[in-house]
Amino acid sequence: MKLLTIDEIISSILDETNGLDEEITDGMILKEENIPYSSIDKVKQLLKIEYLDQVFSDYILKYNWGNVGFLSYQFGNNDETGLDWLINRNLEYSDYHILQKEGLIIIANGDPYTVLLECKRGKIYAFTSDMSYDNKIQIASDFEELVKAMGTGQYSLWKNIEKDFIDLMSSIVTEKGLDFWKDFVGLY
Repeated sequence: MKLLTIDEIISSILDETNGLDEEITDGMILKEENIPYSSIDKVKQLLKIEYLDQVFSDYILKYNWGNVGFLSYQFGNNDETGLDWLINRNLEYSDYHILQKEGLIIIANGDPYTVLLECKRGKIYAFTSDMSYDNKIQIASDFEELVKAMGTGQYSLWKNIEKDFIDLMSSIVTEKGLDFWKDFVGLY
C-alpha cells in the first residue's frame, strides 16, 4: 500500500458516495477552487503570521477546504473558501496567543485531536485538550502528506484494510505519530 494521490482520493470518495444525496456528500468531496492569493495575505495579516508555509498556501488556494473533512476531522465549516473559518477558528481559540508565540495555527478539528500547522517549516502536529503544547505529536511532514494520509486512511477504513494503512504509516511517522493514525482509523 502507498499513500493515494489527491486525484485518487477524490476518485475514491466519488466512488464511495455514488448515488448519495449531494447534501450528504458536500463536505466529503475536495473540489478545485481558484481562491485569490490576496486571501493568504489576509490570513497572514489577521493572524499576525510573517511566513506561511508554501505547500499549505498552495493547497488552500487550489481547493475549497470550507466544508471538507476526512472521517471525524473537519477543515472548515460553512465557509465557501475555507480561509474565513481558518482565521476565525484561530482568533477565537482561547490559547491562540500561545500558538502564535510557537508559530502554530489550527488547521483542522477532530476527535480527540486538533491539527496544527507549523507556519514556517510546514510540519503538521496534533494535540488533545489534555496535552501541553510541548507534547504535541508530529503526524505529517507537510500539508500534502497530511491530506494524502487522511484520504488514504479514510479509503482503508472503507475497504477494511486499516492494518495495511497502519503498516504504511509506521514507515512514515514516529510511534507517537502512529498513535494519531491508529485513532484516525479506529484501531486504537
